[in-house]
Amino acid sequence: MADQSVDEALQKADRWSKVIALGVAIAGYVVASQVTANPQFNATIAAFGGIGVRIYVPYHVSVFGSISEKVPSQAHSETGNYHHGAVGAGLIVGSTSALVVMAVLTEYYAALVAGVVIATGTFLALRAYLPGK
Repeated sequence: MADQSVDEALQKADRWSKVIALGVAIAGYVVASQVTANPQFNATIAAFGGIGVRIYVPYHVSVFGSISEKVPSQAHSETGNYHHGAVGAGLIVGSTSALVVMAVLTEYYAALVAGVVIATGTFLALRAYLPGK
């Protein structure tokens, strides 16, 4: 019975993460459009921010939510074998930092590289810090 409640809670979080991620992507694009005039860059960081939210929300619910069995989402057989919390948070932090760098330097490639480097550093740090398998 406990497995069924965990599965239902994760499915509900998965459904809601789609809506939240769409909202984050739209808001990210609108905010980025106010900061920079590069629509390709704005769409890229908005997409990665939305994808990060889409990956992180079910992980967060599975570990920190009201589910009695606190099992990370990546421990389930139907999900990918990577640290969902670290990847999701890394994408969110990386896309946000890329926008900040773009606002300061206005250099497209420098901002993307900075975002990737910061996302990778965030992933590596959170992979060790956040609860995993």
